[in-house]
Amino acid sequence: MKQIYNFEQAQPPVLNERTIRLQMEKRRLRFQTALVAFAAILLLVAVTLFGFFVYETYPWITLFCFFYALFSVTSCNVLAIVFTRKGGQLIWQTQL
Repeated sequence: MKQIYNFEQAQPPVLNERTIRLQMEKRRLRFQTALVAFAAILLLVAVTLFGFFVYETYPWITLFCFFYALFSVTSCNVLAIVFTRKGGQLIWQTQL
């Protein structure tokens, strides 16, 4: 069988326990982040549905629920854009 990759060209990266653990931790953190995002979406859906259900009795609660959901979605999108552009860094660094 003809080889399509030249394995003799470069040395493979050194794998040790620390790098494997770091990769596992990164995967776990991605899963936890996705789980928190899904939970936030479900919470906003529940608040919006609650607003629909109490519209006849308490219209001011409906208004509050809709504004809360709108504000939450907008602010989360802004934060997601900022962190994506900054490379996921939490510390704000000023460029001189």
